[in-house]
Amino acid sequence: MVASIPNDIFQFSTYGALHAGFNQGQPRTADLTSHGTDGIGVYEDGSLMVLQDGQAHAIDKDGKATPAPMQSRLPLALVTIYQSTFHLQIPLFSMNDLDQRLSSNDIGPAKGVNTLMPFRITDRFEFLEFEDGPSLDAIDGVLFGFVVPEWMRAISGPRIHAHFLAAGKEVGGKVTDFRVSDQAAVSFAKCARFHLGFPRGEDWESVRL
Repeated sequence: MVASIPNDIFQFSTYGALHAGFNQGQPRTADLTSHGTDGIGVYEDGSLMVLQDGQAHAIDKDGKATPAPMQSRLPLALVTIYQSTFHLQIPLFSMNDLDQRLSSNDIGPAKGVNTLMPFRITDRFEFLEFEDGPSLDAIDGVLFGFVVPEWMRAISGPRIHAHFLAAGKEVGGKVTDFRVSDQAAVSFAKCARFHLGFPRGEDWESVRL
């Protein structure tokens, strides 16, 4: 296995495979920290994974977060040793705002259009909308995920692929939109190397991608 360096991204399987119905996991929660400190993923039962500073939490479809079982397996996971290299203090009123800011020529070499980039927002969120589970208002927490270039969307997910975990680590979810009413502190980095692990077996070979 190639040694990890900061902001290497290790991914198992693909977003497209998960949405085509392939849900057989190979890496376990316990395997993740050998490749990263922070990340996101999905378990075989459909619950979400958030890896934050080396601690993994599982989030069920109702948005309840609990410490992740160490032996549970993930059919999709993206993890990295996160070390931010860029910082912005900007107003964010939607997911689209974040995309536009990070795609803008105004931020020069920090701009990310064709590069996979891990990012983190630690703030009070005025509003959070989730793919599953109830929306949340006025809550502190961490939004961590990846800015995905267009050419990688079938591999790594939507343009902003991110999971939220509340400061109290009791609720969270996959975020589809959010609002930070004041200046948001956004940290991010550019991927140094990308490593993709493939499932094995007949079931994998029968998936239509």
